[in-house]
Amino acid sequence: MDEKGFTITELLMTLIMAAVLSAGAAFYLMGGDKGMTAHAFARKIANDVRYAQSLAMHRSGLETPQKTNPSFLYRIRFNSPDPNCPGASQYAIVNDADNNGTWGEAPNGSGQIESARDPATGEEYFCVSMDTGEYAGFTVSADFGGPLPGVLSFDTFGTPLDSDGVQLFSVKTISITKGGELVLVTVTPKTGFTVVQ
Repeated sequence: MDEKGFTITELLMTLIMAAVLSAGAAFYLMGGDKGMTAHAFARKIANDVRYAQSLAMHRSGLETPQKTNPSFLYRIRFNSPDPNCPGASQYAIVNDADNNGTWGEAPNGSGQIESARDPATGEEYFCVSMDTGEYAGFTVSADFGGPLPGVLSFDTFGTPLDSDGVQLFSVKTISITKGGELVLVTVTPKTGFTVVQ
């Protein structure tokens, strides 16, 4: 027999698959995806802290001789005023390549940009804004000690320091919040080991 058409089983399976696909599409169309979570953003921040540490250890971006700047540092600054990283809620990874005490010049007196290059975008000035874009709505707070509490520095050994260049003597935390979600990133003294809690 040469019959044309669908069996009841084939018809039911097709309807079930269509219902499942429709439910999945409705989830996204109705706003089911709320964007990046606080935990995902905390992982990004932890990776950026590690990035700043690795740059300091490799003296990356330093075109001046070691005798001119023997104690080269990289800093990650949270919510610190920065003309190259606008907004009240942001962070940047900067250095002081010309050793004049002004961090994050773009350009400095030698024409250098005193910042890390953003590995994700290729931008010459590493700046993450939480006022607009995909990170809007996140709040980040940190206190590493020193007169500029939101500043964490790393020396060429990868040792974490406060804004005065004093070694951290206790575990410090970075708090990331969005909505009711709170996630902590910890930075360990001496080694700078950074982990999301």
